[in-house]
Amino acid sequence: MMRRTLFGWMMAIVGIMLILPYGVFAQEENAAPLEAPLETPAEAPLEASAPMEVPLEVPPGGFVHTVVQGDTLWDLSAKHLGSPWRWTEIWELNRFLTNPHYIYPGIKIVIVPSGPREADLYLDTSVAQEPVAALPLASAEPPKDRSREYLGVTAKQMIRAGQYLKEKPVGIGSIEEGKDPKEGFSTGDVLFLSLDRNIPEGQLLAVYRVRGPLSVLKNKSSSGYVKYLIGILQIDKTEEGRLTAKVRESFEDITRSDLVSDEIPAFSRIKFIPVNDDMRSTVIAGQFINEELATGDFVFIDSGSVAGVQAGNVFRIYKTLEFEAGSGKLGRSETMVEVARAVAVRVDEDFSTLYVNKSEKSFDVGSQARRGVVAE
Repeated sequence: MMRRTLFGWMMAIVGIMLILPYGVFAQEENAAPLEAPLETPAEAPLEASAPMEVPLEVPPGGFVHTVVQGDTLWDLSAKHLGSPWRWTEIWELNRFLTNPHYIYPGIKIVIVPSGPREADLYLDTSVAQEPVAALPLASAEPPKDRSREYLGVTAKQMIRAGQYLKEKPVGIGSIEEGKDPKEGFSTGDVLFLSLDRNIPEGQLLAVYRVRGPLSVLKNKSSSGYVKYLIGILQIDKTEEGRLTAKVRESFEDITRSDLVSDEIPAFSRIKFIPVNDDMRSTVIAGQFINEELATGDFVFIDSGSVAGVQAGNVFRIYKTLEFEAGSGKLGRSETMVEVARAVAVRVDEDFSTLYVNKSEKSFDVGSQARRGVVAE
């Protein structure tokens, strides 16, 4: 009896061992792989040009503008802020725009227009303007006159200030020729471009004039290049496989040798920052090819941010004058005389751009620039 019972238990155990693996394997076959990705609802792929809906915060006095075909921040700035060269102020309110020089139709952006007084300070008659809507004054008190705190230079002058560079600047392509056969091109002309990247129709580009290499001083071996803005282009349609662009604005005749760039300058007012440390620099070049420099010219000095120069610093320009020696002396003598004052409007690492806002005498390259204004 005990043998039969023991034998029955043994057979039951063997049967369970035979059945159990099949059940486990069956469960493993029916189970989803552990590393299989979780299923998510299918979404339609976004097109590259589809506008992104971004939550907008509208500051007091601002409004939301829906971009239409042909809009640029440059044009919207001219319409609502009084000057196209203030386009960065709109971009700062809409930093989701990855390319400020091309904005897709249909997207919404925030614009805060200038009041009438502020717009008058920037008004640029070179671009067609629309009246800037008047904003209600927050107070009946007359506004304080802060004009003496800022450099009196127009946006159109400032954006052409240019810069001095050690290395020859490069662009994104070149001008092949004009649609009309001529040597110089101006506002309204159509150009054929050869670019090293894809640029969408409607995007703005800049054209720069480059001079150089220029010898800094006769007793120095270093040289550099002057680069300044001469025009704005807008990419147009392709004609017979060739990319065209229309000249939106030109300050000088544009030629095939000029540099095409996607860097467009912007304007902001320069506030005076007084520093009277008598730091000394040298005038190494002027913006244009002119031997005599005076009021209204932009000049470059051999000191920049590394030396502590800041935009708004005032410099006195000194010129070496010769005069006849006094009684009993032979030959001629030299003396340093202050002839002009200039303000830093652009500061790069090793060089700075100054605007000559006052001159009693003309001066030339090699003149000394000293930071600070002595008490008069």
